[in-house]
Amino acid sequence: MLLGTASLGQATVIGFGQLGGNNTTVPGALGSNATADGNGFVVTNGVTPNIALVWDANWDIHTSVQFTNLEAQTVGGSAWDNEGAVPRVGQLDLGTHTIDFNADNGFAVVMNSFDFAQTPETTGTTVWDVTLTNSAAAVVWSSLGLSLTNSVVTLSPNFTGAPGEDYRLTFNRTSETYASNGRHGIDNLSFSQVPEASSATIAGLAGMALLLRRRR
Repeated sequence: MLLGTASLGQATVIGFGQLGGNNTTVPGALGSNATADGNGFVVTNGVTPNIALVWDANWDIHTSVQFTNLEAQTVGGSAWDNEGAVPRVGQLDLGTHTIDFNADNGFAVVMNSFDFAQTPETTGTTVWDVTLTNSAAAVVWSSLGLSLTNSVVTLSPNFTGAPGEDYRLTFNRTSETYASNGRHGIDNLSFSQVPEASSATIAGLAGMALLLRRRR
């Protein structure tokens, strides 16, 4: 799957490249209020200036050939995603991780898709509940009982939130057959906003022009 297909079109996409060496902590605001390409993400398919992200403090950048399966699932290209010859992904060090998506008033979060994988480094099976909840902790999308055995999946919520509403994406491990901390990762986290920033700007300018005409 290549960047620019329907699943990644018109979106900010986080690929975790350019963010430091192995086991560097993911910046807490990675991908927030994006208006131009930055280290670890790209916005050439759509900017998201009205969406702020908060990553919990235990997310890591992981650089390892053990995550080749995850890196290869969705090939974004360029240093923001597959920097150098070794995969760079967002690693889950623990059994529970979160990412918050906070929207400005009048704008809504659109959760497109992301890749989620267990490394083949250690043989075993884990089961996860992956949920998206609103500010009232109500589940608006979920993938429950997701079983991984040395595998990678692409999860596509294709969810559009309410204007001004905040959402939390949670990864919660419910069982494991081995000590699996650090054996999971995500890549190519794709999200958008509505209305698009350009549309909002055009609408704002049109409204201002109309107001000026009325004042004449």
